Amino acid sequence: MSPRRSCRFWLTAAFVLLIGSAVSKASRAEDWPQWRGPNRDGVSAEKHLLKEWPSSGAPEIAWQVDTVGAGYASLAIKAGRIVTQGDLNGVEHVIALNADDGSLLWAVQPEPVRDQLDVRIAAELKRLDRNQDGEVDEVEALAGLSWKFNTYDAADGGDAESAKNTAARRAQRLFAALNQDGDNQLTFAEAGDLFREYFARVDASDDTADAEALAATRAAALIQAFDREAGSADSRLAPDGKLSRDETKKSPLEKAFRNADRRDPGTRKGDDQLTAEEIEAYLLKSERGKDGRISLDELTSYYIQQHPNRDGLLTAVELRGFLGGYRNGMGDGPRGTPTIVGNRVYVEGGNGDLSCLDLSTGQTLWHVNLSADFQGGRPNWGYSESPLIEGDLLIATPGGKQGTVVALDKETGQAVWRSEGITESAHYASPVVANILGVRQVVQFARENVFGISLEDGRLLWKYGNANNGTANCATPIVDGNHVFASSAYGTGGGLTRIATAGGKLTATEVYFDQKMANHHGGIVKVGEYMYGFGSGGLICMNFLTGEVAWRDRSVGKGSLVVADGMLYLLGERNEVALAQATPTAYLETGRFKIPSHGRPTWAHPVVADGRFYIRDQGSLTSYDVRGQE
Repeated sequence: MSPRRSCRFWLTAAFVLLIGSAVSKASRAEDWPQWRGPNRDGVSAEKHLLKEWPSSGAPEIAWQVDTVGAGYASLAIKAGRIVTQGDLNGVEHVIALNADDGSLLWAVQPEPVRDQLDVRIAAELKRLDRNQDGEVDEVEALAGLSWKFNTYDAADGGDAESAKNTAARRAQRLFAALNQDGDNQLTFAEAGDLFREYFARVDASDDTADAEALAATRAAALIQAFDREAGSADSRLAPDGKLSRDETKKSPLEKAFRNADRRDPGTRKGDDQLTAEEIEAYLLKSERGKDGRISLDELTSYYIQQHPNRDGLLTAVELRGFLGGYRNGMGDGPRGTPTIVGNRVYVEGGNGDLSCLDLSTGQTLWHVNLSADFQGGRPNWGYSESPLIEGDLLIATPGGKQGTVVALDKETGQAVWRSEGITESAHYASPVVANILGVRQVVQFARENVFGISLEDGRLLWKYGNANNGTANCATPIVDGNHVFASSAYGTGGGLTRIATAGGKLTATEVYFDQKMANHHGGIVKVGEYMYGFGSGGLICMNFLTGEVAWRDRSVGKGSLVVADGMLYLLGERNEVALAQATPTAYLETGRFKIPSHGRPTWAHPVVADGRFYIRDQGSLTSYDVRGQE
C-alpha cells in the first residue's frame, strides 16, 4: 500500500470510529441520575423511541430481576449503573445493578446504620429473652413484638409434610406454655393478650354448629365476664347488662367495638354501649360459627395455611429483618430515590438516614440522620425525599423547629445553613432548584406551604399555602419562569402562584386554583404550555398558565408518569401501563399492558433512560427495550 493510500485509509478509519462513537453516545442520550430525571421535572431528553407498543402488549423485555427488595424507591441511572433502595430480607439496603443486564454490582447498608443495628439487635435479644435461655420463643416474641414478628420468622423450607410437622410442633409448644387448665382449648383469657385481633382469625368456623345459638351463648358469656359496673367507676354498683367501651378493653370485643355498636340512622353514631343483641348480631356477621376458643388442631391448621414451615422461634438474623428498615402499614421499605453526582451516591432512607456512598464500591463516605442530628420529625409514612445536589450543597428536609430545610456540604455532610425562617414539618415531596427573578433558590413543599428559600443562606423568600393538605403533600412543585404550580390530593387540588418583586422582596400571588388537578404522589410533567398529571377522575391535561383543562381521561387510573420523545409513559398503581401522546388535542393512547401484582400498589415512579423503560414494583425491576428507528 502506497503512503498516500495508507494515510487515506487510516483517516477514513478514524472518521468512521469517530462517527460510530458519536452515534453510540447519541443513542445512549442522557442518564437519569436523580429523582424525576436530569432536571427533576419528569422529562427525558431521549429521542428515537417507540411511538407505539406491540398490539400483543408490552415492548420487548431486555431483562427482569427480583433483587431490589421491598420498597417504593425509584431509580437513578448513570454510566451504566442503576442505583436504588430496598429492604433485602427486611434490612434496608442501597443497591447497585448493571444497566446492561440487571446483574447485582453491590448491595450495602451504610456502615453507621449497620453498626447501630447490631447494637440494637443485641439489646433487643436481651430484652425479649425473658427466661434468658438464649432463645426467643413464640410467647416471648408475641409479648415483645406482637403478631408482626411472624412476617420475619423465616421459612425453613420443605414440602407439605414438613410444613405440617413444623406447624404441629409449633402449636404444641405454644399450647404447653399457654393452656393453663390443660383442656387443649385456648380461651381469650389465656391467649388474648398475645393473639389480640388474631385470636378470632385462628378460631375456625364450624359450619355444622347452630350459629344463632352459639352467638347467643357467647354474647351472654361476654356480658357476664366483662360487665363489671353500671356506667360508673364505682365497682360496687350492680352490672347493667351492657358493655361500655372501657369494659371491653382487653376483651375479644375491644377491636370490634366500633363495628358492633349499632349506629343511630339519624346521627350515624353509636351510643358507646353494647347490648347482648348487638353482640349477637356482630358475632353472627363477623364470627359466624366460631366458639371463641382455639383448639390445637385450629392453631396447627392456621400455621400450615398462613405461616408454612415457620417455626415460631426468633433468631438474631430474623430479628435483624424485623428491625432493619422502615416499617409502615402502607408498605415497608425505603421511599426516596438516590442521587448520583460524579462517583458519589447520595441517598435518604425511610428512617432519615442520609448517606454518601462511593458509586463504584458502595463504601460509606459519610452519614447523618435527619432526626438524630438535625432534630427533624419523621413524617407519618416515613422520610420519602430524594436528595438534591446543587453545586457544593446537598439539600434535605428534616423538618422541625430548627428549620424545615438543611443544606449540607456534599463532601463532608457538615451543615452549612438551616432555613430558620420556615420551621414547618417535613412531608413527602422532593425539592427542586430554580432561578426565579434572578434569585437562585430551593423550592420545596412541606406540611403547610410550598416555598422558596435562598440557596445562599436558607432565608425564606416567599411561600404559598393554598395547595397543601394536612395529610400528605407529595408532588414535586413545577417551576417555569416566575410561576410555581403545587398540588396535593385528599380533596385539595392544585394552584399556580406568580412570584413577583415588591419593595425589594419576593412575593407569591395566586393566579388560579383548581380542584381537579389533585395530584397525590404520581407527579406532574410540563410539556410546552401544558402539564399532565393524575388528579380527580384520572389523567388530566391542563394549561399551565390559565388552569384550563384541555382533556381528562381515566387512562390507567391513579398513577405516576414521565415523558420522553413526545410520549407519556403512564404507570397505574393497580398495575396498568400505557403509552400516550403528550398533546393537548386529546388523550391518544398507543399502547397498553398489565404487569403482575406484587401485593402492594405500584408506587415507584417509572424511568426512561438509554432506550429503556424501567418499572420497579417492590422487589421486581423490569427493563423494557423501547428504542425505535433513528
